[in-house]
Amino acid sequence: MGDRWLLRGAEVITCEPGQEDLPRGDVLVEDGVIVAIGPELRAGDCRVLDLSGKLVMPGLIDTHRHTWQTPLRALGADWTVMDYLAAVRVKLAPAFQPEDIHAANLAGALEALDAGITTLVDYSHCMASPEHADAALTALEEARIRALFAYGYAAGPGECPALPTHASRLQDARRLRTTRLASDGGLVRMGIALTEMQVPWEQSRAELLSARELGVPITAHCSAWPMPGPSEVQRLADAGLLGPDLLFVHCTWSSREDLERIAASGGSIAATPETELQMGMGFPITGQALRAGVRVTLGCDVVSSNGGDLFTAMRLALQVERGRTNERVGMPKALELKAARVLQMVTLDAAEALGLGRVTGSLRPGKDADLLVLSADALNLTPLNRPRDAVVLQAHAGNVESVMVRGRWVKLQGRLVDVDVAAVRRKVTAARDAVLGRVGGPSALLGERGALASHWDTGRGGATEEA
Repeated sequence: MGDRWLLRGAEVITCEPGQEDLPRGDVLVEDGVIVAIGPELRAGDCRVLDLSGKLVMPGLIDTHRHTWQTPLRALGADWTVMDYLAAVRVKLAPAFQPEDIHAANLAGALEALDAGITTLVDYSHCMASPEHADAALTALEEARIRALFAYGYAAGPGECPALPTHASRLQDARRLRTTRLASDGGLVRMGIALTEMQVPWEQSRAELLSARELGVPITAHCSAWPMPGPSEVQRLADAGLLGPDLLFVHCTWSSREDLERIAASGGSIAATPETELQMGMGFPITGQALRAGVRVTLGCDVVSSNGGDLFTAMRLALQVERGRTNERVGMPKALELKAARVLQMVTLDAAEALGLGRVTGSLRPGKDADLLVLSADALNLTPLNRPRDAVVLQAHAGNVESVMVRGRWVKLQGRLVDVDVAAVRRKVTAARDAVLGRVGGPSALLGERGALASHWDTGRGGATEEA
């Protein structure tokens, strides 16, 4: 008999359409799959975890994170987007070695799990060699998180002997798809992260067609600042290349026409409220996109600037949108965007955006047991009057007691399972020291700001020198 767990007596939030939440219920898990949800379930020959006073809900899904930047935590607390591009993409990215990428992805994925994130889109655009890609992938597997490893096609600012041409990068992605990531049934699946589409159109087209040939989901930064000429979405639409496999990131400057194009194609948007608000990208597109019928999800983006938990992202997305509406209409008669709708963005909607709606994103018999246990008996959640709303507006990462991915505990009663946290901390700290040492230390990070024009066309919407 396989591994069987009966989670007994918790408040259960299912996030499953048409399925009621349970004020007190049980969840039965067998061989990694939810087999039953209900009050007072009877099941012999299984391990029982008493969760009285706790809350069980689907694991959270982060649809946009540059996990390789974990060693750079908080270095960019006061950076504009131009500072970020100069320091991270131009200066620091070339200094990462495969062992640094491994330490970063391992620590970053464990950080996500610790905060209740069971699925992660790793937008991995620091691929200087096949060894870098292998190291990033290995770390995700070791962390035991469910992940979309989005292989980044973007080349670095300097020479890259191991992957010297655009064609060689496409070929390396094909290598992984035909070997380590040939199956779509594993916890870690293959995806593609496109180069920012300010490169020549034929390059963008080749990247997208390559991803479609590989049969994997595609994600791309999009309309993060105003640009002259047609937008990325319009160019893809004109070429007949939009589709449900596309997850666009940011879209803060997307027009209503572009939002309608994304909605009609079945594509999705990953909004990242913290970075968008800090880096001058404009306000998160959340409300406008929802009104246009777009599926909206949320991501943490970069811990080099901000936090790595989705509770903060949910709260920001909700309250910023409410604030914008209130500014426009004055004293509102009702709040248009509801808290429970935002919870859906980081659970079922996110799963659907990644093609995983039948596997995860809600608690339902037949789905994988990706779930988390919140301390609903903590003071900040007591009394638990409206559970879904409380998760969005009162809960925080410190309330995450236990986390299960495909029926296996990765965090249990406050501790990551089978993880030497001290060793992980030492590794990621050593990676920070090594990377910063190669570039001349923190004081040298913004020295390449003036060289940005040779790497990115930021149009007329970039931050000014005064900013």
